[in-house]
Amino acid sequence: MKKKTKSRVRHVAKTPRAIAWLLGLSEGEAALMEYKADISRIAIKSIEESGLSVSELVKKSGVSRSKVSAIKNGATASVSIDLLFKIIAATGTKLEIHAA
Repeated sequence: MKKKTKSRVRHVAKTPRAIAWLLGLSEGEAALMEYKADISRIAIKSIEESGLSVSELVKKSGVSRSKVSAIKNGATASVSIDLLFKIIAATGTKLEIHAA
């Protein structure tokens, strides 16, 4: 006799909003995910455009080498927003934030 296996439904989420919806998160939590994704992209771009080395960013920002390397490589899931802002500031990038 053949054993029955449960089929699993797989969902693919391509945006922070979609991930939040799949996880059942609140609107506020979804917005935070979206903002962090935006800030992460800005930090990565700032690092690339600054031409600074990881060592220089560590000295200027006070952020650990492992976190700076993670951000530079796009692995920002375990990095807090305040560290992202420190890196952005260390690159000399200026941000303007507008509320809509």
